[in-house]
Amino acid sequence: MKNVKPTKAWTISLLVISICTLIISITNIIGADIPDMLKRILGVAELVALPVLAYTSVKMFTGRDKQ
Repeated sequence: MKNVKPTKAWTISLLVISICTLIISITNIIGADIPDMLKRILGVAELVALPVLAYTSVKMFTGRDKQ
């Protein structure tokens, strides 16, 4: 179990962060009005995915040094 790399969680969290950021940024650049609740949901999704991304990144990169 120690050799399992958390690449799936890392990939999913990276995709969630990038998609949420792109949606918020593009709508701000275009000037489109999206509902405030949607912005809040996307922001919460980013805040949940960020610690997962940090944890899995540390696990992946420190695991390589030990081998």
